Amino acid sequence: MNDKTVINMDKGKTFSRQNSSADQVILYHDALNSRTDFNQLEKLLQNLDEKERNCLKDLKKYLLQKEGAWLLDQQLLDFVSGLLEHRSLNPDIRVKMVRLLAAGAERQDFSTFLQMDRKNRSLLKYSNLFDELSVEEQKAVALFLCNAFSSTKGSEWVMYGSPWSLDADHETSNVRIAAKVAGFSMVSYTPSLQEYGSALIYNIALKETKALLVPKNKYTEEDLPTVQLPYSSVPNQDIMNSTDSSATQFVTLKVYNDVAAELSMAVLKYIKKT
Repeated sequence: MNDKTVINMDKGKTFSRQNSSADQVILYHDALNSRTDFNQLEKLLQNLDEKERNCLKDLKKYLLQKEGAWLLDQQLLDFVSGLLEHRSLNPDIRVKMVRLLAAGAERQDFSTFLQMDRKNRSLLKYSNLFDELSVEEQKAVALFLCNAFSSTKGSEWVMYGSPWSLDADHETSNVRIAAKVAGFSMVSYTPSLQEYGSALIYNIALKETKALLVPKNKYTEEDLPTVQLPYSSVPNQDIMNSTDSSATQFVTLKVYNDVAAELSMAVLKYIKKT
């Protein structure tokens, strides 16, 4: 992405609208201070063993010294996951860690760390607890998901719609959790959270839905099961204009319809509240 424009918001706060040929996503830069957050996190984590101290050093090298993504290994992910999962820890630890993840998410190569979490999904499971978190934790999570849109792979991680098991009885998906965070943020009584929620809704709305393209004029219903149909991003306008008589129809995952409905409801609640 290129062609950055920084737009001033409230006093002392800015956000950056990054432009590419396809997107104009909203990212938050000046709402974060990695050096301050890292120093405060170090003070909160006094009883680390050697491996844990090395993980913290690697995170510092990546964020503050701008070294490469090779530092973001499984050991670091396990360390981060442990801090997020242990609810008995001081919540400020989780706040500082997630703010650091939000800063990391601004980098193009951070998507490798997100993809590494596909097995345990610790980052998303923590985000899914959004309505149970403190306000400061909520703000950190919302910033993290907003900034994940800084790269194509990061936004694909957020928008991933295939279901996965949350526990023995429930399924969810990445995009459902992002929608939950956006919706709860939007109807919050905290102004900054409302802002982050609206930015997250905006970023989600910008992404084109992936769909199966079904060329009805070329194949009969009997032919379709044996045909390899293209699955790719489709402009929303094309999907909305498609009718039963169209030459091409689009088949999308129901999850995206559900997300659209959930976010629309959050906006309506916000309008009613204000």
